[in-house]
Amino acid sequence: MTKSFIQLHIGIDDTDSLSGNCTTYVAAKIIEHIANFVNFSDYPRLIRNNPNIPWKTRGNGSIALSLETKKRYVEEIISFIFNFIKNNHEQDINTNPGCVIIEGEIPQCVKDFAKRALISNIKIDEAKRLIEELKLKSFHIGNGRGLIGALAALGNELKPSEDDFTYELLTYRLKENIGKKRLVSEESIHLMDKKLSPFVFNNIDEEKNKSIITPAGKDPVLYGIRGEDANTLLEAMKMVKTFEEIERYCIFRTNQGTDQHFKFAKSKIKKYSVFKGEIEVQTKPKTILGGHVFFKGKVLDSNKIVDVAAFEPTKRFKLVVKQLLPNDRIVAFGGIQVFQGDTFTVQLEKMIVTHVSNQYKEISPLCPQCGKRMTSAGFSKGHKCKKCGYKDRNSKKIREPIPRQLSKGLYIPPAGSQRHLIKPNRRYEIDKKIDKKIILINNWWKKMKN
Repeated sequence: MTKSFIQLHIGIDDTDSLSGNCTTYVAAKIIEHIANFVNFSDYPRLIRNNPNIPWKTRGNGSIALSLETKKRYVEEIISFIFNFIKNNHEQDINTNPGCVIIEGEIPQCVKDFAKRALISNIKIDEAKRLIEELKLKSFHIGNGRGLIGALAALGNELKPSEDDFTYELLTYRLKENIGKKRLVSEESIHLMDKKLSPFVFNNIDEEKNKSIITPAGKDPVLYGIRGEDANTLLEAMKMVKTFEEIERYCIFRTNQGTDQHFKFAKSKIKKYSVFKGEIEVQTKPKTILGGHVFFKGKVLDSNKIVDVAAFEPTKRFKLVVKQLLPNDRIVAFGGIQVFQGDTFTVQLEKMIVTHVSNQYKEISPLCPQCGKRMTSAGFSKGHKCKKCGYKDRNSKKIREPIPRQLSKGLYIPPAGSQRHLIKPNRRYEIDKKIDKKIILINNWWKKMKN
């Protein structure tokens, strides 16, 4: 990069709400407007942060743009972006947009901030303080909560030498179609997934055999396809048939499907934090109202007793959890919530069963004369045989092993029940086959309709 060019990193978050808009769409439109004045050095990064934060909108995602531009354009670009966010964010009491600009290299303290944003609950004041200390240009509306995600996206560079990453191609709807039923061919999604597997993932919920690439809300996204490289996603888009026009599309590089939050997680019990630790089952799992499964577990690092939960939407995974019995051990991956009083609950996202305990039941012995099962003759009176009348006052019950259906290994909920960051089964198949490099392909974004 010559002295006449400046390296810019732009972090954006919280321009959407539960009722509409999408921060990826705001970013896609910004890309269109500044494209003639910049050279993008990376795909826009879609960073998913701690999924346990209660005030998140949907997937707790934020965006980072990395680019180079001539010095004379810098102030104009920054001013445009701030004004664009101001005029295009979702008007909602709970929407608090934030944008942060970094010139040059990303400071280490911002990278450290990003790691903590993956696993913990960061306060708004901490983000504001860091921005002030580094003298960064920033913009926010409302309480500034969006500054947290903006900084986190900037600091999470997804370097190929250090981090796993995936891609997502998002298509967007014409304005007049937003809020209407999404018109996408279910059959074409299944065909695409079958042809391009395993290099695309989480397009189909394998338990319901139903596509999951179309969101349900009033946001502008028509569908999103996740995969291992950008070229495969362009091929996938050509295969998916829609019965409404696509306004634009954009490919994002992302930490979705990578388990990145568990890379830094610990077994500390702290509200809203990400948890990873070994737990010994203390009670037999029980199903409560709503179909959720709970059991008591002991965190082995601290000996603390917690509730462990598999919620109803996890379906088949929940049935595996129900097979756990006292003294079994698992490595639990999930988040810490408080659902009842002061009891901490580990909300399972996946688990590794590391120890299946031996379980026994006590049964009466066989009659030595006729071979039939005897019954109890009363307290401390031994056993008697109802068939032949044989009695033995000194006989004891026999411990018999209980067959276990549960096996050691990794268990993950079906695709439709997974959070964005969870690494799906399909990605374990190809992990070592892919040479991860960042190559900006032609047409990684395109506006298709005005």
